[in-house]
Amino acid sequence: MIFEQADLMPRPGRYRILAGPGSPYSHKVRAALRYRRIPHDWTVPLGGFDGAGQSEGLKAFGKRLLPVVLYPDGSAWNDSTPILHEMETLHPDGPSLMPPTPAQRFLARLVEDFADEWLAVILMAFRWTSEADVAFCARRQMAGWLGDVDEPTLTVGIEKFTARQQMVRNFIGGGDPSTHAALEGEYLALLDTLERGLARRLFLFGQRPSIADFGLYGMLSQLAIDPTPSRLMRAHAVRTYQWTQWVDDLSGHQGEWAADPAPDETLVELVALAGGGFLAMMLASAEAAGRGEMRCAFQVGGVTLASVARPYTVSCWLWLKAMFAELSDADREALRPILEPAGFWDVLAFAPGEAERLKPFAKL
Repeated sequence: MIFEQADLMPRPGRYRILAGPGSPYSHKVRAALRYRRIPHDWTVPLGGFDGAGQSEGLKAFGKRLLPVVLYPDGSAWNDSTPILHEMETLHPDGPSLMPPTPAQRFLARLVEDFADEWLAVILMAFRWTSEADVAFCARRQMAGWLGDVDEPTLTVGIEKFTARQQMVRNFIGGGDPSTHAALEGEYLALLDTLERGLARRLFLFGQRPSIADFGLYGMLSQLAIDPTPSRLMRAHAVRTYQWTQWVDDLSGHQGEWAADPAPDETLVELVALAGGGFLAMMLASAEAAGRGEMRCAFQVGGVTLASVARPYTVSCWLWLKAMFAELSDADREALRPILEPAGFWDVLAFAPGEAERLKPFAKL
């Protein structure tokens, strides 16, 4: 199928999400816009990706990543976190994703980054390693991209896509099978925390979702589908599995923030989990970038992961530091009992030269 850029332009007064069938960030944005009742259309452009790269029709938007969110004025943007923050200003009347207090908003962003940056490593390690996972995930996603094509055409797409995604897996640090038991351990710990937490309340900051909940949902939406992580979720975390199905469309949900702003046990445990692989990856990436090095290595569960020191990951870490610096002294001290045991307290201050490398927090 061949389409032109004009075929995908948004309808008047609406956004269009150009999505990938297996893209956690695409599902994150759609779920958030559904909850906020922001008019939008969801489109996986059939034929827009052949397994190795974008078609000319999708390339015309000038964006390499998914989702591409087309604004009502026709402009095209990437990066789910700044987009969702900007939606708060553009659509102030809908239910907000930002918790009420500055300290809560910082914790929400920390958990969202934990999901967006670290759970992506775990997802890619599961998705592109075992024969069963690779066979299902590659075929499922390329069938979603190509639609009604013959088997030889689909097979070519599957082969290209597998090679491409295994390269991405290696690039972000999930390529060494000897580390996968440690990554699975982090995934199981996450499921255990979420499963127990859902017996107390439905979301991290009360009975309504925050940007952190949607960050977790984006990754869980795919972990609930892919063979190995889905099997583990169904065996160990049925509440979490059902929560993931439910959060997909909260357009009719009503709920309030918790009356007590103090973080509950689930949030404290998530920050502690983030103090494992996520924090190790962020520190190693930032330290490598500070030395001008392209690669980094870090310890998770007693094993060493090696990855590229991704510039965007470094930016996320510096944005967190900037957000922490903007808190009042009282808010920072209130967070200390949560952040210090997890290992964050002493590393959230800017290191020499880091503030100068801080890029604007803005959509791409």
